[in-house]
Amino acid sequence: RWTEASEEYRTAKQKVAERNYRRALDELERLVVQRLFELSKLNVSGTGYKLRTHIAKALQRRSEAIRKALSRYNEHAQRLSPPRPTLTWKQIVDYSFLGEFDLLRHARNDVREEDWAKPAIREATVHHLGLLRAREELARLNVEIPRLRTWMADERLEYEDAIKQTEIVNAPLAAELRRRW
Repeated sequence: RWTEASEEYRTAKQKVAERNYRRALDELERLVVQRLFELSKLNVSGTGYKLRTHIAKALQRRSEAIRKALSRYNEHAQRLSPPRPTLTWKQIVDYSFLGEFDLLRHARNDVREEDWAKPAIREATVHHLGLLRAREELARLNVEIPRLRTWMADERLEYEDAIKQTEIVNAPLAAELRRRW
């Protein structure tokens, strides 16, 4: 059996502490990255009021989860040997770009080096998706525009018929309608 003085016990205890730290770090990282992406979505032009409101509510709900994850992270960071630096709520809230999130360098994989984390690639992806959406919109407009033109032509014919029928019943009203049409 292991005792607290045995080398195996100390090694296992250190590995468990490291595992708990990594899990707390992964959770905090996940929540902060989600928050950063939602914040960037708030600043995108073309984001409608409803979507901005939805994102703002999600950020409020997420802030409590981030506080709890931050508390767990700080607790596990102090248990390591040597202890990792702790973070404050203000530090987390002040992050506005992934590159500023220094905590990410302590993760298993430095996500700041991933392609999706690079601002230029993210922006290019947003533009690419925008182009794809624009092509979809063009295809939809190619259907809707002929429908609108047909409706307008039909509406004109129906209006003229209505004026002709009104002429029989009320000639002055028909004349006024013709003048305004």
